Amino acid sequence: MEEYLGTIKMFAGTFAPRGFMFCNGAILSVSRNTPLFAILGNTYGGDGKTTFALPNLNGRAPLGTGEADSGKSFALGEAAGNPQTNISLQNLPGFTSQLKISDTNATSVTPSTNSSIAITGLPNGRQFDAIPSFADAAPTTQINANSVSFTGQNVPVDTMVPYLGMNYIICVEGLFPPRT
Repeated sequence: MEEYLGTIKMFAGTFAPRGFMFCNGAILSVSRNTPLFAILGNTYGGDGKTTFALPNLNGRAPLGTGEADSGKSFALGEAAGNPQTNISLQNLPGFTSQLKISDTNATSVTPSTNSSIAITGLPNGRQFDAIPSFADAAPTTQINANSVSFTGQNVPVDTMVPYLGMNYIICVEGLFPPRT
């Protein structure tokens, strides 16, 4: 059975079968591939006069065109997205300090599940010896939001879904698809 020109398939082989080419963004001559150009145009690249490009699906997942349930539209040939992204402060949720400490004297050096951070330290003559301290009392004093900060290493986060490398092939020799 012959395929329609422009049909794209996944292929597990290491070569493109006869009549197919890899979907790797290759630039083709319009004059040598007029029927395929009539289907693809320069949607995927090329100057549209003497050259045009095949779709490049290397490292990309295909996506249906049109309007999604979210209201966002996707055009034929539109390429977007990144396999990794850096998360910045603008990407993190807003934060308003609700952190509180207990203003009672410490009752323990070891925290329990009911503990709050408490007034730390003991008077020692003219000195105040600070020690980590906890109290089994509800926190009562809100602390300044500047006491807490978000820091990071600015390392990219992998945003790709689990994947398996496959070849995409496109039919370049076949039947011209009839319009309905």
